Amino acid sequence: MYKKNYDKVKNLVDISALVTHSVDFFSIKDRVIEKMLNVVHPTKACINLFYDNNYEYAYLVCSETLEVIPKIYPPNSKIGRKIKFSEYPSYIHESVYKKKIIRVYNIDTDESNNDEKNIAKEEGYCGRIVFPLIVSDKVVGFMTCFLDKNDFLEEEDIDFISSVASLISLSIHITNRNKDTDILIKKLRNSITAINEATKKLYYNKNINIFLDDLSKKACHITKSMESAIVIKNSSNNKKILSFYNKNTINQSHIYPIMSFIENNEELGKFFNERYISKNIDTLIYYKLEDNEQTVGYIICANSKNYTDDDLNILSIFAKQLNVAMKLFEYNLKEINHKVLTSELEILNRQQKFLMDKKTINKYKKGKIDFYHKSAKVVGGDFYYCVEFDEKLICIVADVMGHGMVSNYVVAIIKGAFKVLSKTCKTPSEMMNNLNSMLFDEFDKMGVFTTCVICMIDSNNDIFISNAGHYNPIIVDKDKNILKNLDFKKGIPLGIINESIYEDTKFSLDNINSFWMYTDGVIEVRNELKEEFGIERFEEFIIESTNYSDKDTFNKFTKKLLLFSNKESYEDDILIVRYKSRS
Repeated sequence: MYKKNYDKVKNLVDISALVTHSVDFFSIKDRVIEKMLNVVHPTKACINLFYDNNYEYAYLVCSETLEVIPKIYPPNSKIGRKIKFSEYPSYIHESVYKKKIIRVYNIDTDESNNDEKNIAKEEGYCGRIVFPLIVSDKVVGFMTCFLDKNDFLEEEDIDFISSVASLISLSIHITNRNKDTDILIKKLRNSITAINEATKKLYYNKNINIFLDDLSKKACHITKSMESAIVIKNSSNNKKILSFYNKNTINQSHIYPIMSFIENNEELGKFFNERYISKNIDTLIYYKLEDNEQTVGYIICANSKNYTDDDLNILSIFAKQLNVAMKLFEYNLKEINHKVLTSELEILNRQQKFLMDKKTINKYKKGKIDFYHKSAKVVGGDFYYCVEFDEKLICIVADVMGHGMVSNYVVAIIKGAFKVLSKTCKTPSEMMNNLNSMLFDEFDKMGVFTTCVICMIDSNNDIFISNAGHYNPIIVDKDKNILKNLDFKKGIPLGIINESIYEDTKFSLDNINSFWMYTDGVIEVRNELKEEFGIERFEEFIIESTNYSDKDTFNKFTKKLLLFSNKESYEDDILIVRYKSRS
């Protein structure tokens, strides 16, 4: 008995470690079941999940111990085998809807489940125990233990499996939260890309109406709304510039008639998911455009299924960048011509190069670091810096979302903060948390944010990496293979949420040839067919580069990009930072 209880505790600890160190439930689910069945002995076990709170189908995602049942249902595009929930026995429905453990020890004597008896006979079980998987008081799936005639679970066995079910629920929650983070980062990138594209059109076309129409449409799609509107107050003649977009009708806006409702709200931004605004508006979200604490306009979206705080963050970025774009446009019309602007951009590009680190660090005992930077047509916000302190090599790669003087200023303050924190913080995550806390208010005022990666290599040749919404580094081992499926921990970009928490990913560099950090300009270079250079081509080059000398590597990369794109200048900065272990 003592040995059995000891094994339960040990395996429960092992399962807890699996859950807390993984951000993907699907990568650990089979190991969790295996460890559970090592110490309790139902014949078989499986897990079914509901996706998107839809109880019409239950997806069989963990079925390694089953034989017949998985063959009955074909694989689906979602993870698992799609099974109508109505086909499951009534006791499973009871477990799900009442959120309780249900035991059926003998299916043959349970007349309500005659349809199951044939499957039970083929699969080789006579009873089942069902454990609902609950996240935030919602059942997201269920785990079933299958029993044969020799299996009988005691109360402490039930308690143990129930604990495992709770850990499985936690793993599902972690996975969903990580997925939500990736979705948010994608939304943020899409919003900034949309604003940058629209701003370029504004600069070249000098047409404010086309600019606003473009932004209205993109704000509508990013927030998954049915319609949107942008209203700008013109202080000189007290008129309003209006742009609207409606997915269903071309010449009608349901938002403009309710402007007084929005104007009477004191909050800077807010969303409403209750139907009480008007007969044509079920849900609504808005954010005000402000200048010197005066409201100068609004950006508004309506009739999404459900707005969230993430949507409000997205809209706030649209509003702030829209304000900046409008000011720059007005300033451009009044004050500068194209030659002066070109001159200023050249000056800023020289300043940006000055902010970058030395070309190569050769002094570090176990490796060296170098970088490649190609400036965009306009000033970008890509930035790299590296320091050596207390037998550690610490470097930062950042991508400020925006261009021009604002991004140049942001790069400068990040560099200053990084230099201070590199001497006071023990880990990259501590530096990242402090950076976000120190710079949040400044970023919020300017309406910018930045993706960022900070790496620290210590005297044991271990590397610690903290990621704030950036692309994960690409790692090449000594056999010149790119390591896949690394369990990187990723937070959201700096400047989005004041109290974001960032974590470290750690691994040894003893068997590593090199690791590469980069910004999105690398993979977003397009050719004449509008194809992106992409991560796969970049990874192919990285493998090829293991045969090049250090001197030739980035020259070869420049030629590869030129051959692909047939152009020598690009819309966005290109920044690559490489750490190479010494042989």
